[in-house]
Amino acid sequence: MYLDWEVKVDHIFHVYKVQDDYKLRIVSLYFLDYAKEWWHQTLRDIGYNKRPPMVSWNDLKECMRARFVPPPSRKEHLLKFQRLPQGHRTVNEYFKDFETTLTKMKMHANEESKIKWFVRGLRRDIRDFVELNEYFSLKKVVHLAIKVESYLLKTTFKNTHDDDFYNSFRKDANKISTQISPLNFSKQTTSPKNVSTPNPLLYEKIH
Repeated sequence: MYLDWEVKVDHIFHVYKVQDDYKLRIVSLYFLDYAKEWWHQTLRDIGYNKRPPMVSWNDLKECMRARFVPPPSRKEHLLKFQRLPQGHRTVNEYFKDFETTLTKMKMHANEESKIKWFVRGLRRDIRDFVELNEYFSLKKVVHLAIKVESYLLKTTFKNTHDDDFYNSFRKDANKISTQISPLNFSKQTTSPKNVSTPNPLLYEKIH
């Protein structure tokens, strides 16, 4: 990503024939976010003689490549880290692995990058909810993801419970419907059980 930016800047300088004396100043004026913080820290280090001064655009490019272009092996680890998926783990378990990996790789990324990587690895059903909000703190994003996960678990349990209840009710309803169906009722009424016939003599005695 940085190398693409560097090529683009060199092309602009070439097209507009910018003099070397102005290149360093122009580029530093357009630094934003973390790049701006890094540049101010670099100037402080130069002021305290912690690093050699930068007097040209080439000096700046060399310094920025050392900072923003990872070595091949580290770049591979970085790609794996950026694609670290939550999978079947809980959000809390995923976040612990996320932090451990971040520490092992000695990543000094800004908060925005950490949030981006963390959200990218969340399960899709959780990520869809989280991405509806905007946060500037990784801890707050993690807290939100845990709340979304809890909500989804409760919703899934309720739906499953309701389905079980409905299926049970439907079976009972089918049994009742079968018992009271007109066909069964007619069978029961047309095939009566043996009923004893009154004794005519007993009838005469009563009357």
